[in-house]
Amino acid sequence: MNLIVGLILITGILCLLYLAAIVAYAGITVSFAWFWLAAGLSCIFVCIGIRYVMIHDIKIAGVWRLLVGAVIMTGLLVFILIEGTLIYHSNRTAEPNMDYLIVLGAQVKGTTVSKALKKRLDTASTYLIDNPRTKAIVSGGQGPGEDVSEAEAMKQYLIGKGIEEKRITKEDQSTNTNENIRFSKAFIKENSSVVIVTNGFHIFRSVSIAKKQGITQVHGLAAPSDPLLTLNYYVREVLGVIKDKLKGNL
Repeated sequence: MNLIVGLILITGILCLLYLAAIVAYAGITVSFAWFWLAAGLSCIFVCIGIRYVMIHDIKIAGVWRLLVGAVIMTGLLVFILIEGTLIYHSNRTAEPNMDYLIVLGAQVKGTTVSKALKKRLDTASTYLIDNPRTKAIVSGGQGPGEDVSEAEAMKQYLIGKGIEEKRITKEDQSTNTNENIRFSKAFIKENSSVVIVTNGFHIFRSVSIAKKQGITQVHGLAAPSDPLLTLNYYVREVLGVIKDKLKGNL
């Protein structure tokens, strides 16, 4: 039991250290930072609770121990299964000469693309240069703190990378991945092949949503993620997959 308590405590401390690292690196507003605070504090409180039970020799009915154990093991298995799927799909490559390439939007600061979005656009521009017949669709609406739509900022960035303006179509109304695909589909001819560009952790969900919406010839093209934030993104994406599965989006 002391070994289990020690492992839980170490896990909690690591979560809090990781929180400190990503906040120092990306700021307090970094997406999903709350999870590492909650996980770290939860682990510490669990340790305190277990030690209290041990010190006071409190007896817990076997049925409750089995129930708690079953819930924890089920959660871990679901997490491992989804994470394995995300990692597998993040390493797949797209076929050349697809008819359309959709770049999924991410945060824009004023009119400047964020680091995450820049990586997607750099990956997209490389593909578009290597495959000159492929048409681009940049997808993303305008959110708080954005002076232009994500689609407009993305279009200008691609033009700056040497992609002809006539090859680029803007979809500037979407606010989430499901809408990115659904609204972009309006610009795609039936039975066309599509490659979706997003960060590696996001490939599985994006491609699955596209297939659910009837785009059968679809591939994912993974852009790199920020090394320090990659763990944060992959853990967050598990919740995104579960949410979209429950909503029937994939």
